[in-house]
Amino acid sequence: MIRIIRLATDFWDRESLHEQERIIGRRRDGRWLDGSPSDEQPVFAADPHGKTTPFDAHVRRAAPDRRRPPPMVRRSYNYHQGTEDQGLIFSCFQRDLDKGFEAVQHRLQGEAMTKYTLTVGGGYFFVPPPGDAWLAAAT
Repeated sequence: MIRIIRLATDFWDRESLHEQERIIGRRRDGRWLDGSPSDEQPVFAADPHGKTTPFDAHVRRAAPDRRRPPPMVRRSYNYHQGTEDQGLIFSCFQRDLDKGFEAVQHRLQGEAMTKYTLTVGGGYFFVPPPGDAWLAAAT
């Protein structure tokens, strides 16, 4: 799955650093808002009222149980096409769209980041399983 997401960088840049970190759910240096290093997983259950990492923060919405992340591999890349068109190219791979990407998208509804992003392109791409079984089924 690939999604092209345009960011409203002018609007985003008007926010304070504190507000940007609150919206994402991480510090700019990668640490979690609870102070955990970026290579450790925060325990959102230890913050049941959302005082440290707000409930509408991107990271908390995307994977509320950091010990059991969504069953997908993901990666984002920045893109710039002039000053007006810049954002992310988001890609992810999963065996089950409903449990992976679609489940995450459902949880992201209402996140604080929404007003800074606009999906402008992308698509779903499927890879057949290994072997000749898929070819026999297609004919």
